[in-house]
Amino acid sequence: MTTLLPGQAAAPAGPADLSMMYVLHHGFRRDLARFVEAVHLTPLDERRTWRALLERWDLFARLLHDHHHKEDEHLWPLLRAKVDTAGDRAAARVLDAMESEHAAIDPLLEAVHSGFSSLAGAPSATVRAGLAADLARARDDLGAHLGHEERDAIAIAILQRYVPGEEWSDVERSKFRGGLAPGDLVRLLPWCVEDLPEDVSGPLLAEAGLVFRAVLRLGRPRFGRLERAAFAHVPAGVGA
Repeated sequence: MTTLLPGQAAAPAGPADLSMMYVLHHGFRRDLARFVEAVHLTPLDERRTWRALLERWDLFARLLHDHHHKEDEHLWPLLRAKVDTAGDRAAARVLDAMESEHAAIDPLLEAVHSGFSSLAGAPSATVRAGLAADLARARDDLGAHLGHEERDAIAIAILQRYVPGEEWSDVERSKFRGGLAPGDLVRLLPWCVEDLPEDVSGPLLAEAGLVFRAVLRLGRPRFGRLERAAFAHVPAGVGA
């Protein structure tokens, strides 16, 4: 995929097809933009909306945790072995930074969950102010991490240099697909294609096959209801 999605830092050509990685990154950026707007625009007394935002945040956090866990368990060790063999100290420093950035993001996810949980229970302008600050930091820190990953860890300096296309396809198929509960998988696919440009989503779905398209059709109505409930006050197009 050579199309740069909104906010994406880099997508150079190379032997590894990183389309799905970029789609996930698009989803994380999109969601954070919408959550930031929702916290400012949702009336404090709309507890139903805050409960929907809490549910929607927990979905976002599960998908992000799954993505980072697979990188920590499979991708970074694979790349570490290759750069150590090559004696590439600069690439090793980038991998060190990736691991540190992952660790710094986890407490932010918990802080935001706590804020949404509190507002789902009772209105509080003080809690909302703290939640807004935590979300702004999560957006900025995760955005910087994703850009760092795209420019240095994945797109240019390491993965495209050290991992042949066939090897990456095998790793993605065997290590990065699956691992989610069936209920999360049903929500993952509509989450992935939400606001994706047609020239990106169309080829991906065609390649994915009938089973994935059937799961997408199954999951879209429920995901759409949650999306509308959580982001009821967010203007259309935010994060797209």
